[in-house]
Amino acid sequence: MNTYRVIMLGPRGSGKTVFLASMYNQLCTQGEGGFFLELESVEKSKQLHDLYTQIAFEEKWPLGTRRSEVSEWTFTCRVQTKDLPIYPACKFTYLDYAGGLLTDQQIDQEDDPKLDEQVNKADALLGLLDGQRLCELMRNEQIGLRWAVKDLPQVLSIMQKSGKPIHFVISKWDIVEKEYTLKQIRDFLLKEIPHFKNLVSIYNKAGKPVRLIPVSAVGKDFANLQPDGSMTKNLSILPKPFQVEIPLACVLPDIIQADCKAAIDKMREQANRPIEVKANLNWWEQVGQVVGGGLKAAQDILPTILDLFLPKKYVLFQDTVLKMVEFAGEYAETPAKQRQEAAARRSEELRQEKEELLKKVENEETAFKYALNCFLSVQNDLNLKFPESDLKLP
Repeated sequence: MNTYRVIMLGPRGSGKTVFLASMYNQLCTQGEGGFFLELESVEKSKQLHDLYTQIAFEEKWPLGTRRSEVSEWTFTCRVQTKDLPIYPACKFTYLDYAGGLLTDQQIDQEDDPKLDEQVNKADALLGLLDGQRLCELMRNEQIGLRWAVKDLPQVLSIMQKSGKPIHFVISKWDIVEKEYTLKQIRDFLLKEIPHFKNLVSIYNKAGKPVRLIPVSAVGKDFANLQPDGSMTKNLSILPKPFQVEIPLACVLPDIIQADCKAAIDKMREQANRPIEVKANLNWWEQVGQVVGGGLKAAQDILPTILDLFLPKKYVLFQDTVLKMVEFAGEYAETPAKQRQEAAARRSEELRQEKEELLKKVENEETAFKYALNCFLSVQNDLNLKFPESDLKLP
């Protein structure tokens, strides 16, 4: 069974622990998403359930990961069929680094000598951006400015070393959306934060995925921001998490996209064709650039590229990968004003495929195909609701 490693990075207080507990609570049973998560041990499961219970019913918020801790969580993604048998599809391992390990000024080297090694081994990186700090930054308040100068650059400098898909997750979206839209935040970060723009630019030029995903671990009206910056809870209602499943669902499609990009690079090397890659070309557009002839030529040659260069772990799922990249290519060439329509059509296609694939689930391979369809559906819904989440420089 394939295991995908995700590292969660973010300064102290950004919401990593609360996000993780909320995500697991949301996905511990199979809902509309079509899959569910199971932790590797009963003790770990109880720990996250207890954390979520504290979030929902106690006045105090859970403590963050201690500076001495690097917590690791291995989730098995499982699929339950209509006849109720359950099959495993894949695994996700989340490493949660204490914010103090990343941003404290006085850090002994022995605190975490393997951080660079872990970043290099990761399949994707998830960076938590504190929504409260973002609002303070956009209001030009001192605490937000300090966060942008001290904490954020350190996290970005670690992330740029990996070259793997990156998801920037804006926490506390229930607070943020009262003041700003995702477009306003994206435009501000790209215009006013050079380190952020530099990282996005590098990834755009390399054809690697980088996303900006708004989430709320508790949903609307549960948390209330006080004048002193603290958060109080409205314990008369239950939390209603918002989009906490999306970062996990985007991991596998973006890893596949990155692997396809690597396959194209290998083809370019073997063909000995030094081609200058233009900025903002995605990996599909680069296929057409390598082989010439645009989208049609790319569609013709892509199966051969995947067969020759794509990692063997995808051989059994090549038809699913091809469908995925075909839509990605068409979406990339669709004018911006028409992309919402394309995403809406894709939603219906994925819904129909999802129903058919669920009927065929009978082992790990078919469960993986179905789960990938579920992930693509969630990712496509993100494109519909928040088209600005796919970070591209103008």
